[in-house]
Order: sequence, then C-alpha cells, then structure tokens
Amino acid sequence: MPTIWEYAEQVAAGDTGRWQAATRRTAILLAPTHPMIDLPHRMPVHQVLVQTTALVVHGLAMTAHTQGHMVTTRELAAWVTDHAVPPIPATPELSPEPSRPEPASPAPASPAPASPQPASPQPAAGAPPGRLLEIARAVRRQQDGLAALLRAAGHQVPDPGVRSLRHHSPDPVIRQWHDLADVDDEDLSTPGGFRGPLLCLGIAAMADTFGPAII
Repeated sequence: MPTIWEYAEQVAAGDTGRWQAATRRTAILLAPTHPMIDLPHRMPVHQVLVQTTALVVHGLAMTAHTQGHMVTTRELAAWVTDHAVPPIPATPELSPEPSRPEPASPAPASPAPASPQPASPQPAAGAPPGRLLEIARAVRRQQDGLAALLRAAGHQVPDPGVRSLRHHSPDPVIRQWHDLADVDDEDLSTPGGFRGPLLCLGIAAMADTFGPAII
C-alpha cells in the first residue's frame, strides 16, 4: 500500500514541471485524510480521488491570476459543488388524482369501452430511460466542466469517448484525462444500467473529502 506521496509521484508519470507540482500539491491536500492509498482490485476509489483532484488542482493553479498559486481545499470544495452530479430522485409513486365531477351524459345501452387511464404506474424493466438520460446529461456536464478548465490551462483536450489504446498522448495530463473521462461502453442504456466514467467516482470522492466539515 503506497503512501499518498508515492502514489502522487506515480500520477505525475515522470513529469517534472507544472503537472508534478499539481500532484504534489494534491498529496499535501489529501495527506491529512488519506495518508495511505488503498489499491483494491474492483473499486479504485482512492486512486481515482488522487487522479481527479490532481487534474482539478492543476487546472485551478494554471488559470489563477497569481503565478505560483497554491490551490486550497476551499477552492476544491467550491469547484466540486459547481460540478457534482445532483442526486437523481427515485421515480415517485403515482398517487390517485382527486376525483373530478364528470359531466352528465345519457346512460349507454351497453357498457362503454374502457378509456385510457392517466399515467398508469407500470413498473419499468430496469432504470427508466428518462432517468438514464438525465444522469447521462449530468455526467456530460462534469466532463465538459473539467475539459473547459484544462483547455483554459493550455491543454488540447479531446472529447471523451470509448476507452481505447489508440487514445495516447505525450501530455501526461491528457493521458490522465482519458483514463478518467473515457468509458468502456458507449451505450448508456444497456441492461446492466448506466456505466459512467471514472470521473464521476472521482468527483464524488472529492465531495466526500473536501466537504464543508473540513474547509
């Protein structure tokens, strides 16, 4: 299990300039809460937290008005607040509509065919398509927000896409962007449910780490 300092150097990927400075600043900010970085096989929360925080720290430092600006936890908390995916409420159970007086009509000679009922509460197989679309839009706002920050910092940031070995860049910041922003499956409505980029996990972990309790 590496220390936060050791893992930050891994994220720097050999860089000795501004990106390394961002990863080291990330280590300073995360050391009080994450002195050691767990490396699980299935859910890499700690690694993704460090990677995402480093990208945000780098973008904020490079776009600050003061040269050599030291990003603070308060700035990170503000950025996360602006870019976190809002909770998607569960599909509400439909309650019966209040009864309304019906206009008088002559009694039919035979029973009338049943009329369509408003909003029949049929259970959906899996997540409702509308909710998946809403989540996908919110995630894309996250990706666009970080991409805009990195572009303002001077990087040529490609659009996120399907993960591929062909997405290689000599820029370690863009390599890290691909790792976090690309997805394994382009189809967001597969039976397995929404498959979002690791960036979502990273920003959620940042929200837990740099919340109001520690700023």
